[in-house]
Formats: sequence, C-alpha cells, structure tokens
Amino acid sequence: MKTSSSLLLALLTLCACGYREEGTRLHLGLDFRPTGDVLTQGTTREFLTDRGDRIILRRAHVTLSAVEIFPCQKSTAWKWLRALSPIGTAEAHSEGSPRKLGTPYVMGLGPADGEALALGTLRPPPDSYCRVHLVFAPADADAEGLGAWPDMVGKTLVLEGERISADGGPAVPFHLETSDLINAEVSLEGLTLSPESLEASRTLHLAYDQWLDGVNSVVVGSAATNQVLRNLSRSVTLQP
Repeated sequence: MKTSSSLLLALLTLCACGYREEGTRLHLGLDFRPTGDVLTQGTTREFLTDRGDRIILRRAHVTLSAVEIFPCQKSTAWKWLRALSPIGTAEAHSEGSPRKLGTPYVMGLGPADGEALALGTLRPPPDSYCRVHLVFAPADADAEGLGAWPDMVGKTLVLEGERISADGGPAVPFHLETSDLINAEVSLEGLTLSPESLEASRTLHLAYDQWLDGVNSVVVGSAATNQVLRNLSRSVTLQP
C-alpha cells in the first residue's frame, strides 16, 4: 500500500507539472497622437493652439512614472475624486505589482506620431477593469528611454520651440520645464480579463498639440507650467 501511495503521488505530481495556467495579460503602450492638424518635419511639430498662436515645437519630453489599473466598482466615488486637483505628490520610481507598472518611461518626439512605445505587460487577476491611473513625475537615473536626453533626470516635462502670436509678430523662443507631478485617469470601458479572455492590449495616447492651450506666454513660471501640466493630464486618451 505504501508503494502504491508513493506511485500515485508521483503520477499526480507529473500531471501537475504538465499543466500550466498562462494567466491574464494586459499589454500597455504609449504614443504621441495629436488631435488637430500638425506639420511634421523630422522631430519638429508645428500646430496652432486654441488661441490661434502658432507653435513650432522642437522638443517635447515627458516622463510617465507609473500606470495602474483598477477593477470596476459599484460605487461611483472615484468620479468625484477625479474632480479634485490632479497635481499632487508621488514617488518618481514606485514598486510594480500585477496591476501596476512602476518603471518610469521618458518619451520624446523621436518616434513618428502614432508609433507606440511598449510600456510593459500587466498580469492582473481575472476581473473587469474600468479605469487606469497615470502618474507623470520626474525621471530618475533608471528611467527607460533616457537615451540621448540624460538631462531629463529630475524632470517631468520639457518643452522647447518658438511661439508666433495669433496677432502676428516675430517668433519668440521658449523653454518650459517642470519637476512637478500630475495625475490622470482614463476609462478602460469595462475591460474584462477572464479564463475565456486571457489577453488584451491598450494604447495610451498623449495629444501634445493641446499642452500649450490657454497659455498666454510660454515662459518659465508657475502659472504657465501648472496650466501645461493640467493640459497634459486632460490630453490622455486610450483605445484598444
């Protein structure tokens, strides 16, 4: 009987080793995708703001610090939480989890608009997920995508270019940078991951042609940078 029990246990162990649950996977990407007409020349983008000012954007670098998805809740409390000021505090490099990517990514105008950067793959438990939370925060030395822009360490956003007023006049150079933090939330529209639907992909879009809307003067200053950060938060969209 002892021998039979040992044999049965060995067979069960072999069966268990031959069976593997792949688990759920959510692949996340990020790209620049303007909402209006943009003239592209290499890494330069030219477009109009909501005020009619012409922007010649020669540099735009942004650091996405963390992305986290949340299950659908019966309560709608998160909606009024979104109404609070999105500017807050967070760590630049946070820990990852099955529902969270905590590795900072620096993205610039090098790739063509619509060319997605692969952020990573989440492996959350099976559930329905309704929202994704993003944190834009300063890059640290371990951030992905620093490449030729090591000066992005300690920065959340850098914009450089020229501005031509809607009233006419010469092009005025500008340089705007900030190390402040901004949060954003986007609907996942009830994404369901289950044993019947183990895998999905979503791409986050950043509409850089909206970032300077409502800014009277593109100069270094708290009013301008706060407006640009709020525009960045509002410019995030998501699609399959």
